[in-house]
Amino acid sequence: MRMQLAIILGGLAIPLAVFPLHGQTTSQNATTAATPAFSYAEPGISPDGREIAFSSGGDIWSVASSGGDARLLVAGPATDRRPMYSPNGRELAFISTRTGGGDIYVLTIATGNVRRVTWDDGLEQLDGWSPDAQWLYFSSTGHDIANMNDVFRVPAAGGTPMPIARERYVNEFGAAASPDGHRLAIVAHGIEGPPPAF
Repeated sequence: MRMQLAIILGGLAIPLAVFPLHGQTTSQNATTAATPAFSYAEPGISPDGREIAFSSGGDIWSVASSGGDARLLVAGPATDRRPMYSPNGRELAFISTRTGGGDIYVLTIATGNVRRVTWDDGLEQLDGWSPDAQWLYFSSTGHDIANMNDVFRVPAAGGTPMPIARERYVNEFGAAASPDGHRLAIVAHGIEGPPPAF
């Protein structure tokens, strides 16, 4: 038996199919203690708007935006979260604790292959893709003397991360590329130094 659940995104209710755990039913006679608590978080919408990827129970699932049965995309003993479709819809980036604090991985949807993109000891926060699907933007505290977030970009195929915003004593995160890929908006707060002299 399945339950129906709706995720609200921008005022639009997206229905999901939810299955009870461990054979429990959803009858009205079930007690609160016996009813499983479902958690759905961090939805990522495919570029064509037909699929929604989300994290639940430490795994990554997808469901048609019109509703229906969810299918498992990424599973394992680690916590996998923050799924984000590439602009071409062929890949799905996500954060996973499978190798420590939290690195960025990319799933090739057609094949099911997963590749590791970052190799840091600290937790990285996935911010977004470049419009051409060649770069991933992320924020990390791993390289800041004040233990604040800096913004980096890394090739989606893997490689060396390059700093984008690395102001000392400023927390920088939430990178979002412009549609033409020529600008990057970030969130920043903290104690900024004096402006440079010209």
